Amino acid sequence: MKTAAPDQKQITVAALLQCTNLGGMEKVAYSLFEQLQARGFRVKIATARVWGPGLPRVQAIDPEVKPFRYRGKFGWRSFPDFQRHVKTVCKSSDKVWVIGTCASCLAAARLTGKKILLSNHYHHFENRFSRLRWTAFYLSVGSRVDALTYPTEFTRNEALSIAPWLESKMHVVRNGFNVHYTNEGKRIADKWAAREKLGMPQDALLIGNGGWLIPRKRFDIFLRTAQHVSRELPHARFYICGGGPEENNLRKLARELGIAEKVNFQGWVQDMTPYYLAWDVLLFNTDFDALGCTPLEAAGHGCLCVASCTYGGLPEFIENGGTGYIFDQHDYVKMAGSIMRLAFDPVLALEIRQRAVAMLKQKFSNEQALKYYENYFETRL
Repeated sequence: MKTAAPDQKQITVAALLQCTNLGGMEKVAYSLFEQLQARGFRVKIATARVWGPGLPRVQAIDPEVKPFRYRGKFGWRSFPDFQRHVKTVCKSSDKVWVIGTCASCLAAARLTGKKILLSNHYHHFENRFSRLRWTAFYLSVGSRVDALTYPTEFTRNEALSIAPWLESKMHVVRNGFNVHYTNEGKRIADKWAAREKLGMPQDALLIGNGGWLIPRKRFDIFLRTAQHVSRELPHARFYICGGGPEENNLRKLARELGIAEKVNFQGWVQDMTPYYLAWDVLLFNTDFDALGCTPLEAAGHGCLCVASCTYGGLPEFIENGGTGYIFDQHDYVKMAGSIMRLAFDPVLALEIRQRAVAMLKQKFSNEQALKYYENYFETRL
């Protein structure tokens, strides 16, 4: 790890995470922490909840991190202990960085008396109470926040419509994603190797997705699209990586649709890389998302994306027919048609794959995201 020069003070950042799961927000945060450490920063992590599946990465960054039980609504029963811990962590830190909108993390950060960098990866409008709730949120945190970052123009514009008085503090810092794809020869070789490693069929069209199995992630649409694809391509196989409260309902739906033997539930996966390499298409569906990270991760490995997003910032990456296919309604007939178009037209598939990779390099590079945070922590001490 790179260390600070002898005449240069090592900058310590206290990073307050709402959890240690493997969701898109958390994985983006872990990657930034690791890259900042490689640049000579020290990152000290505090989390308001018990351990999640991202613990190994968190402990590799900060071996002294500790969990809290998050008891009571918004964690109020465990808050005194958590707040004391945060105070200790922040006392020896130069800057406080809150990732997410966890009430306990924000309250504890405010009580340190230090200015806060807040990264909000969540969309704002879900129902008729959303504006009122978010207005109260920005009124309560605005005076202590030094800067706010958002992963898309979509989310920043939402926030700006709610709290225009914070405009000067609001910044779009796009999540950065690594690009591993180099050429078709290597991609195909990696695909065969990944399929062999995972025990997947070599000669079938493989379609997958990963994430929390919760209602708004619409894995039911994934299954209904899979049914339509399966009618035209009986040898196609489908993979769902992740877990959550909807898993039993989804297994039942797969049986009702007559495709249970073609759908593989993989559970939580620590490293999605071999799946992105093995799959031909990522089929991503969501009702609400600031920016679904899975399509961008997949594209970085050369995996094509077909998606539906009724409300969110994903169109800032997926241009319909350009860098993938995206629909603002969950039209599984159209999505199935797009998947089959890619399956039967390798020239089109290659063009879309290459444009997606170019988009990642241009607008969603790790270097661009890291540059903002590095400059922020170095210049705002």
